[in-house]
Amino acid sequence: MGIGSWLGLWFGLSLPAILAMYLLKRKFIDTRVPSHLLWQRVLKNLEANRPWQKLRNRLLLWLQLLAAALLVLALMKPFWWAADGGKEHVVLLADTSGSMSTLNGAEAGSSSADRLEQIKQQMKDYMKREAKNSEITVLSMNAEPNVIISREKDRSRVNEAIDSLEAYFGKAAYDETLSLASAFTRDDQGAEVVVFTDGQWRGNPSSIPFRATVRVISLESAKGMNLSVQQFGVKEEPSGMTAVAVVKNNSEAGKPAEVNIYGDGKLLKTASAEMKAGASATLTFKGLPEAGVYKAELDGKDDYMADNSAYAFSRRADTARILLMTRGNLFLEKGLQLTGAEVVKMSIPETAEGAAANSLSTAPLPEKKPDLVVIDGTVPSFASQGEWKKLLDSTPVWTLGGEGKKVAVNGAQPKLASHPANQYMSYNGIYIGSVIDRKLPEWASPIVSIEDHPAVIAGSANGEPRLSYLFDLQETDFPLSSEFPIAVHDAVSWLTGSGGKSLGRYTAGTRIEIPLAADVVSARWVAKDGMAKERKVPDLEAEAGEKGISVLQQVPPVPGLYAFEQVNAAGKKLEYLAESAADPYESQWSKDSGKLAEIGKGDNAGEAAGAATQASASDDREGNRSKVPLTTPLAVLVLLVILAEWGVYQRGRSI
Repeated sequence: MGIGSWLGLWFGLSLPAILAMYLLKRKFIDTRVPSHLLWQRVLKNLEANRPWQKLRNRLLLWLQLLAAALLVLALMKPFWWAADGGKEHVVLLADTSGSMSTLNGAEAGSSSADRLEQIKQQMKDYMKREAKNSEITVLSMNAEPNVIISREKDRSRVNEAIDSLEAYFGKAAYDETLSLASAFTRDDQGAEVVVFTDGQWRGNPSSIPFRATVRVISLESAKGMNLSVQQFGVKEEPSGMTAVAVVKNNSEAGKPAEVNIYGDGKLLKTASAEMKAGASATLTFKGLPEAGVYKAELDGKDDYMADNSAYAFSRRADTARILLMTRGNLFLEKGLQLTGAEVVKMSIPETAEGAAANSLSTAPLPEKKPDLVVIDGTVPSFASQGEWKKLLDSTPVWTLGGEGKKVAVNGAQPKLASHPANQYMSYNGIYIGSVIDRKLPEWASPIVSIEDHPAVIAGSANGEPRLSYLFDLQETDFPLSSEFPIAVHDAVSWLTGSGGKSLGRYTAGTRIEIPLAADVVSARWVAKDGMAKERKVPDLEAEAGEKGISVLQQVPPVPGLYAFEQVNAAGKKLEYLAESAADPYESQWSKDSGKLAEIGKGDNAGEAAGAATQASASDDREGNRSKVPLTTPLAVLVLLVILAEWGVYQRGRSI
């Protein structure tokens, strides 16, 4: 028990005052006198009074003294020391950066326990021990500060919030989350910020002021073993593809590293190197076969798996292959090359009747399947049979001109329908003298019409896009128009779906710009390989705004290979590949940040106020104890005594 204010002792002077009142109370002695002396009663009163008399044992006296003593004690603000129930508001800041996914099997007793799981348990234990009656706010750090739950007293909900914490492998917002914790407690006199971390901290915490008490609970854990693939790339050489991987040992002990190279999921080559502590090694793999996606992966497991693989994309995987079957059209050929595609030209001679020569009926198929077949003029006879027919049925096809009766339109202005193949076209000033009048196939819909005659048709057959110009380019001035390269680009882009290009390698959580198809109706991130696939990361819907799907998208937070899939109204998919990589800082265990001691020690104008707040808080705390005031129960007790005193007074001297 303790006393909060000794000034209340001044009211203790009321005790001798009560005693004096009883000492000086007028008391009369019973005396027998003759009746004829009654008239002298007034004069005798003064003679019968005894001003100083002996105190008698009276209940009323003791009750009055007790009430006065209790009032004195209440004014002295007494209190009991009790087990600490915590601050009024406690902010639990969880370090959820990538390094928190590191396995701590030695301490956790299980190889599957990581640092974050231990931090979660520490947060729950802290609440039970030192924040029993506090309002709890839980913060985590992603690309931006994340408020998991705010000022919550329901412990079951707080525990659910803590259990929901996950490691974030991108560049974590260390300082921003500290700043948010400071803002949460700026106006709270009874507040505390508790930072739970593995000790690896970056940023500048000394620049962030705190008015509340700040505590740092650092997880004691071993450094562990970690090898990482720092860099990985491929290049094309005469002997084939060459891959280069840079591997680093971030541990305090040496360890052999074995690296496997995969191409489109198939193991191609393996190399190994003896890695000293903190050392790097460069491994070169030559003569690799061509593939769209290459992967360098460390063989085996270590304590931090987020940096054990890296991806590289072949440039050829980003380039559409176009097979151009033509009698000779320089403008069309150059237009196709301007799209960045790899154009393979197949010349088709004609007979006097204008039909394709049958001598090519045994024309060999291209070595590599093209992404698009462009047929300028009449479709060769061999293309309608055998393996060629199978190829064309399973490949996007663009035809220009061909056989059929022609209808004169005499350069009338075309009317355009909304379609990705002509989204930037106007056809103003372009002369088209005639169009082919033929029955439209089932898959076709007119997207350009001239005097109600279809001039350009588009659609989908066997799940593959089809585009057909019902006029001969060489009979128009269209190739001389400034819109012609745009038309070729839009046509190739729509037919090939931009070829499934790669976006490259980005740190997890980074915002990047992704080209969107004009007719895209939905998009999502799909995990294809790596940690993302191992953890069964669900598909992530693309971010959208008022005008539809946004061009700016955030790279998924879990490392691995992803595909950004776009789907148009016809159900056609367009796929971009991208690698989400972990922040390299989180694997640099050998570097001690030394910044934990700076948290909560901001050097600015608010520091004095914060120190004063912490000092006043420490006056009410001692170890794990806090003060429980007794003023209220004493006041209630005084009231009860006064009520008892009133009862005694009403009954008089009979009690």
